[in-house]
Amino acid sequence: MKKATRSEELSSLSHGQHNTSPTLLASVLAYLIFDGSLNKYEAAKQLGDWSLHSTISDLANKYGLSIKRTPEKISRARNPVTRYSITEGHRRHARDVLVRLEQRKKGAE
Repeated sequence: MKKATRSEELSSLSHGQHNTSPTLLASVLAYLIFDGSLNKYEAAKQLGDWSLHSTISDLANKYGLSIKRTPEKISRARNPVTRYSITEGHRRHARDVLVRLEQRKKGAE
């Protein structure tokens, strides 16, 4: 049986893991708080986030945010896409998380 190379081992370890920078998390969260909602096409075009679903997952799972997911049909997509928004009752918590992310972002600079 063939032994795995070092690069194959590293590849298998990182496969399926998404590491979102505090800058991207803060950008997406600020957009959701102040501009309303996003789908994956808007996030890619306006924020440079090419894996919005993973960023949203990080915000929900690591920071305890309640994010509403609404399927929507758009003309350029064959299948429905998801539109993400912060629920009204969780805006204050979202703002608190944004402050923490901004502090982390400044600390990383």
